Amino acid sequence: MDARLFILWMMMEIMIHLIFYILNKTMIQAIKEDKAPALSLGDVLKGVLERLFLIVGILAGYPHVITAFGALKIGTRIKNGERISNDYFLVGNLISILGALIVVIISKSFS
Repeated sequence: MDARLFILWMMMEIMIHLIFYILNKTMIQAIKEDKAPALSLGDVLKGVLERLFLIVGILAGYPHVITAFGALKIGTRIKNGERISNDYFLVGNLISILGALIVVIISKSFS
């Protein structure tokens, strides 16, 4: 992997985690009030893996990974009908896809 691409990916991960921190003030408050489960290291690593999956798939020339990713995520959420969870799910997926697309667009400018 090109060092610039790795640095770009790491910067995207940091920015995404900062965005999640800012957007989740209500979720953090709910955690403090013991009304919602706290995010674990596994949750964070899952998000990193999702974005890595998208970046690798798109860079390899397979934009269909976005469809597969969406289908997999929807399949894991069918039973949950809570509005907060669904909103968080939607925002999280959009940020993941956006982050991956930004990395791909910027990485193409390296060529």
